[in-house]
Amino acid sequence: MKRVWGVRAVTMVAAVAVTAAVSAHAAPARPAGASAGSGTVDKTYSCRVRAERYIDLNTTVTLPPTQNHARPANLNLFTVEKTFKENGFTFNLPQVIFQAAKNSLKIDRPTCRPSSRRVSLRPTGLPSRAQTVTPQYLGSLNERCVTAKRVLVHLRIAMSGGVPTSALLAVRNDNETRRPIELVDWKPRKIKGYFGRSCVASGN
Repeated sequence: MKRVWGVRAVTMVAAVAVTAAVSAHAAPARPAGASAGSGTVDKTYSCRVRAERYIDLNTTVTLPPTQNHARPANLNLFTVEKTFKENGFTFNLPQVIFQAAKNSLKIDRPTCRPSSRRVSLRPTGLPSRAQTVTPQYLGSLNERCVTAKRVLVHLRIAMSGGVPTSALLAVRNDNETRRPIELVDWKPRKIKGYFGRSCVASGN
């Protein structure tokens, strides 16, 4: 799938801006255990999807700072449209967000409820070829995927001193098919993404 550098550059900047703003915004609630110093957060949520039936993912590796502003690796998953204003700008509110920074994991609990359903953290059922980004290559992944009216989101995040150091995120339809949508293997300096046929690269 063709990737365009100009679009990538814009979305990387947008992803960093959204992550910084949401980190200061109080709406998303942390799941239990997210603020623990070290260990693993392993949670599954059932999240409502917007009426148009699609979700957006953007995730970025750690990038060199600009104008003395840090740009830590991050991941943002949007399943519905919610916005908030920060310093005169309007931002979309992710339903799942974390970055390579202390206590940064937040879940939009009004949209995503805890679930006991099993969701594999393997790319079974997805194309075997991974899309890989690093600080030297592309830097971010941005995908829009068509889904059912709810999705299951399984997160497994390794923490050190409250900072995410690696993570797996799997998304499946929360219906009778449980069709896999995407899997992301996240590390601050290397991210691999596996995306189903309902997903396309986007400039979200």
